[in-house]
Amino acid sequence: MSDRRKAQRFALACPAQAHLHVINDVIIERTDADTLTVLSAHASVAGEEFALQLRGGAGQMITVPVRTIGSQPAVLTGQSPGYRLELHVMNEVQAEDR
Repeated sequence: MSDRRKAQRFALACPAQAHLHVINDVIIERTDADTLTVLSAHASVAGEEFALQLRGGAGQMITVPVRTIGSQPAVLTGQSPGYRLELHVMNEVQAEDR
């Protein structure tokens, strides 16, 4: 066990290209039937897909799969620069009890 920190723990059989995008906090500005407009500290590229997680009124976690339609520079609260993201809701919203 002396080499546990040096030992390889995971290796891909074939190298793969990947992209990880994390948005920590957003401010929901507007909602429509299948579109959300949010303010974020991070930009997003049109066509990018990710899951937006929200806390529902009853305390449950709601996962909303979305695709970026557009990303525009915007001023967030406190005059800090950010982005206004227009997001298309891709399919059914999933609610989980927590």
